[in-house]
Amino acid sequence: MQDLTIRYMGLTLSSPLVAAASPFTGSLDTIHALADAGIGAIVLRSIFEEQIRAEVQDMEASLDLEQHAEVYDYLRADLPMRVGPERYLALIRDAKKAVHVPIIGSINCTTPGQWPDFARKVELAGADALELNVYDIPIDGVESGSDVERRHLEVVRTVCGMVKIPVAVKIGSQYSSITHFVRQLDKIGVKAVVLFNRFFYPQIDLDTLTVGTGVNLSHAGDAGVAIRWLALLRDQVQCDLGMTTGVHAYGDVLRGLVVGANCVQLCSVLYGKEGFACIARMKSEISDWMLDKGYDSIDAFHGMLREPEEGPSRGFNRAQYVTTLLEQ
Repeated sequence: MQDLTIRYMGLTLSSPLVAAASPFTGSLDTIHALADAGIGAIVLRSIFEEQIRAEVQDMEASLDLEQHAEVYDYLRADLPMRVGPERYLALIRDAKKAVHVPIIGSINCTTPGQWPDFARKVELAGADALELNVYDIPIDGVESGSDVERRHLEVVRTVCGMVKIPVAVKIGSQYSSITHFVRQLDKIGVKAVVLFNRFFYPQIDLDTLTVGTGVNLSHAGDAGVAIRWLALLRDQVQCDLGMTTGVHAYGDVLRGLVVGANCVQLCSVLYGKEGFACIARMKSEISDWMLDKGYDSIDAFHGMLREPEEGPSRGFNRAQYVTTLLEQ
C-alpha cells in the first residue's frame, strides 16, 4: 500500500480519513471499532455549550449565598473549570488509553461566556486537539451578519486563549463572505477550518401537525460545495483545511485532497450497509489510484488543483458557472 500518512493540525495521521463527530464517536466500543477499522483520527461526539452552562448554573444555584458569599465570589469565576459534564471528560481519558489514533474533542458552540473555560478541561483530560463546531441559525432580526461573525470570532478567540492544543473550527456555508471569515479565523491562530457543517432540518408530520427532528444524512454528490471552497481558500490561508459532508467514496476523498484538504471527515457513509468496513476499502482504493498514477505519498499530489491566489483560474469561481452555461 502507498503511504497515506498526512499531517493535520500538527498531528500525524495514518490516513486522511477522520471520523467526524457523531453518535458513533460517543461510545468507547465504537471508538475501538473505528480505530480497528483503520481510521486516521477520531472527533468525539460534540458536547453542547448549553450542557456545560446548565451544569455551571446548577452549581451556582446549589450554593448557599447567605452563608458562603465569599466562597461564592471566589468560585464563580472558576466554576466552569470545576464542574462540567464529567462523562465527556471521562470518555476522552478512556479513549486515549484505549486507542492509538489522535482523539479530538468537540464543543458545539455559538456564544461567548463562562463556558469556554471548559475547553481547558478537555485539554487536561488528554485530547490531542479541539474542534469547535459553530452550529448557529441566527434568528435575531436586530443582529446583523457582521454581528454574527464578530460573536463567532470572539468565541474562537477566547477558546484559543484558553488552550495550548491545536484548535479547529467547523463552520457552515452560510456566511456572507466565507473567504473573509476564514481569513479572520486564520489570523486568530486556529490550526484548521473544517468545511462544511451539516445542519439538521425540521421534519413536519402532516398527520399529527407536529414538528420534529431527524437524522439528515448526506448523499453522494453533496461534496461539491466543500470542494469548491477548499480550492478557493487553500492559497488564502495558512491553517489546515478539513473537508466534510457528502464523502461517500474514495473519489470524494481524492477530490478533496487534490484541491487542498488536509483531512476528510466521514460520517453519513459510516451509517451505510457496509458500516466501518468502508474505511479499509477507501484506503485500499486510494492506494491503488496513487499506484496507478505513480504517486508514492499524498504530498505528491496534495493541493495540485487548488485555485492559485494569483495567476490563471482553474475554474472554481464564477468562470465555472459561465463555462457550463455556454456549453449548453
